[in-house]
Amino acid sequence: MTLVLVLLSSGCTIPGTGVTIPGIPSIPGLGGPTVVQYEHDILIIKSLEAVPAEIDTGQSAKIIAYIENVGDQPVGNGDVEVELYDYCDGLFTPKLLTCGSQQYSGALGSNNMCTIGKILPGEIVPVIWTVSQDTDDNKEVKVRTVCPPDGMKVLVRYPYSTSAVTTISLISLEEMQREIVERTHMPTESYIAIGQGPIKPYLTVEDKQPIPVFDTGEGARTLLKFQLKNMGSGQLDSKKNKVTVTQNVGGATTTEVIAIKGSQITFTGINTQNSLKPMLEDNGCKIMSDVWRDEPVQFVGRETSPYNCKVSLSEGQIGKTTTRHIQVEVEDYYYVVTKNVLLTVDPKIIG
Repeated sequence: MTLVLVLLSSGCTIPGTGVTIPGIPSIPGLGGPTVVQYEHDILIIKSLEAVPAEIDTGQSAKIIAYIENVGDQPVGNGDVEVELYDYCDGLFTPKLLTCGSQQYSGALGSNNMCTIGKILPGEIVPVIWTVSQDTDDNKEVKVRTVCPPDGMKVLVRYPYSTSAVTTISLISLEEMQREIVERTHMPTESYIAIGQGPIKPYLTVEDKQPIPVFDTGEGARTLLKFQLKNMGSGQLDSKKNKVTVTQNVGGATTTEVIAIKGSQITFTGINTQNSLKPMLEDNGCKIMSDVWRDEPVQFVGRETSPYNCKVSLSEGQIGKTTTRHIQVEVEDYYYVVTKNVLLTVDPKIIG
């Protein structure tokens, strides 16, 4: 059973996210880790409307989108894009009028996409197009028409990074043996805080905690499971998140897939070298290695396959008990959200 909370008390903070980690809470009777998750979608299309929603042949309407940053950090550095697409090109002609503080006219507004420099927390940015219905003989609408049938669509593309922290409890072997003899040994679970962002990293401890630290100088070892999940309402951007893969089946060929690069995923906070220390070199451990190859971490549906790896958590001796924090970050991915609106052409019938 997983407990999902929405608030955290004071503690250590994940850099750049505002997520804080308190001590491991004591919640008797609940199994599994305590998981805290923050906002999934960061930039949203707060509203989208056609004004008017119904026009006559040759008339125009305004498509008005309001883009909101619901996170607690600024988003973008000149790379937030808003685009009107799938609007039946040839039947309608769009012209960009307003993109935040930018005003367009004439040829400058002929494009259907604009770029916003930065959207501050809580800021709402209006983007407005005028859409004209052509009156050429071959394009004039003579019957009631909605095109496209499911509506014109607006796309927002934005960059983001998401961090998460997982705690791991360790116990000295001597202390563990004493507690077992005295029948006071109690299992503990991780406290997991997952920061803001649609692509969320999940790192869980697969062994029972607290994990014993042996006196052999090798420290504690455990099995970790890592997985990415798309928790937002959109998807990874198909233009910006491309990874080239080489296949050697019947000759070397290259292909592009939509994925997160391994180099975009970082792990810190495990041992004195401040990085994960894999004990095995199998496919599962490559993603946690100090040397990461630009291999794709691909999604199957809304999540990736899990990666499992045995790691070294601590070197040398500890006191009776201690807690380690593992931070994992998915950096600089691009995400897309869309919304659609119906615009109807209803020609007047003159009889």
